[in-house]
Amino acid sequence: MSSIPFFDLTRQYGQVGDQVNKAVLSVLSSQQFILGETVSRFEKKIADFLGASQAVGVASGTDALILLLKAAGLLPGDAVLVPSFTFYASASSICLAGGHPVWADVDENLYVVSPETLENALLSQCVRGSDGVFRTREGNFPVRGVVVVHLYGQMADMAPLAEWAASRGLWIVEDACQSIGARQNGKSAGALSRGAAYSFFPTKNLGGGGDGGLVTTEDGRVADRIRSLRVHGSRQRYIHEELGYNSRLDAIQAAILEAKLDFLRGWNDRRCILAKRYTEAFSGQDVFRIPRWREGGDSVYHQYTIAFRRPDKRDRVKKALSEAGIGTEIYYPVPQHRQMAFHPSSGTGLDVTDRLSASVLSLPVFPELTEAEQAQIVRVLMNVSQQGDV
Repeated sequence: MSSIPFFDLTRQYGQVGDQVNKAVLSVLSSQQFILGETVSRFEKKIADFLGASQAVGVASGTDALILLLKAAGLLPGDAVLVPSFTFYASASSICLAGGHPVWADVDENLYVVSPETLENALLSQCVRGSDGVFRTREGNFPVRGVVVVHLYGQMADMAPLAEWAASRGLWIVEDACQSIGARQNGKSAGALSRGAAYSFFPTKNLGGGGDGGLVTTEDGRVADRIRSLRVHGSRQRYIHEELGYNSRLDAIQAAILEAKLDFLRGWNDRRCILAKRYTEAFSGQDVFRIPRWREGGDSVYHQYTIAFRRPDKRDRVKKALSEAGIGTEIYYPVPQHRQMAFHPSSGTGLDVTDRLSASVLSLPVFPELTEAEQAQIVRVLMNVSQQGDV
């Protein structure tokens, strides 16, 4: 029985290597490595792909979130609602931008926030002052915004979220680092908010040859601010209007991403096919829950994540799959409200997050996974998960 990796970038390179090599050599020949025509051209193409008015390349997905939060209006001492069931950077970016996270729970089946989970977080952890502004019970920080995380490749339902946020006087930014190409009712991330942050980490659906990130927005003022922030707070050389960052998307990364962009739609379609096969194969069993997708939404399945009904079984199944040569991952084993960096607390109303962190398991779903390999994954998983002693 051959081993099956959780992800294999060498297979992708076998498909796009010629195009990537040519793109990199073009940048090397030009010796123009910082911003310039290559980056501008990629920004235009990715904006067109996503249907966004503006796209600004930055050095990483984390930087994209930090700069977007500042451009959205986050001031030092402001509080921002964010799900605890997410990757660390979704929350750490708030702190690095000068704010304070307020933890929200997620929908147990969709893994993303809803107006209900955000309302519960707001009312349980904050109080409304006479001026109408909600402030945290601890620290008295004014709540100004929301980070909506589109997890595992599926967008949250932005229309009701935007309506809820407006009713509470809050702005929204979107963490779309795992969801490039996903849509909700035909709209990409950033269409109904201040903007969206994307990551080009190598294992993302569109991955570079290292770190890279992007912000998309429909607001020209937000885009202009991020273009300043990414270059030391400068719009004119040697004139600095504010304290900014050194966070530019390298031209070599832009060239690699531009070469791969032509393949992204096909790769996302392939992920959807693999996800559909998993879902069909797992229907009827009651050991774990399969992921659900919202009507009107197009997931790009950055991850295919199941959740075991008995959390104690997850780790034993993962071990059995590993012994069978099948790679899996846990996203994420420790929720953010329990991370030492955030002064861990018991949280309030985060029961779903704690259950998911103890029970989720992500299966291989990269585009180059073969039908035979997927059939092997299904066969082994169904066998070991049904065993009473696993």
